[in-house]
Amino acid sequence: MKSSFEFQPTNPFSTSFIAPSQVVYRFSHGANATNPHNVDAQLESLLAKLKSTRRAVIVGPHGTGKSTLLHTFLPKLQRSYPQVAFHQLSNDPSMSLGKRLADRFRAGKRIRQRLLELPQDGLLVVDGWEQMTHVSRLRVARTASNRKLTLLATCHYRMPGWTVLHETRANPKLIRSLADDLLSDSPYELRKMIDGHLKDRRLTPTTNVRELWFEMYDMVEDAHTHELKFHG
Repeated sequence: MKSSFEFQPTNPFSTSFIAPSQVVYRFSHGANATNPHNVDAQLESLLAKLKSTRRAVIVGPHGTGKSTLLHTFLPKLQRSYPQVAFHQLSNDPSMSLGKRLADRFRAGKRIRQRLLELPQDGLLVVDGWEQMTHVSRLRVARTASNRKLTLLATCHYRMPGWTVLHETRANPKLIRSLADDLLSDSPYELRKMIDGHLKDRRLTPTTNVRELWFEMYDMVEDAHTHELKFHG
């Protein structure tokens, strides 16, 4: 007899399923949270708020959906501004301090150059604002202001003079709803295993959901291996 785990062709927590560009941002938990009409209504509200300012930030702890929200929002932004420049910056902890600083300097230089190519009333989106050096951030903000461009960034903290467009937070119900979406085509035993694990975990508003999914990925891989050996 074959295990039902063996009918799962891929791991539902693999990067191809959990990458920010592959997931619709959830503003709430529940069955209707990913309804296109509901999501669009939320995005329209954010767009109206963004149009009322020149500097806006999406704030939240690590791994709580800031990048996912940007990717969900991006198509509407591209239809609403003359031109949108999108930059996603990341921090590689394996790099030496010197290399990280050099990387941040290059990122700032690259973004400032892109700013000069944007038309008036264009939009610059920076995912990972704090990954630039302090000087680069000041220069980018000043250049954007002088050229009448709008800035939208993600950051882990609020910034003086910036409008908080949205604040991302995790909670147990939301995390379980996200997991249910990812596991919708998975065997019952696998869904039950993940649900039980999530119920046993202490989930808080600062839970790093990205890291949690990596942990779930390893659990699924271990389950596949265990079942294969058990029934082999």
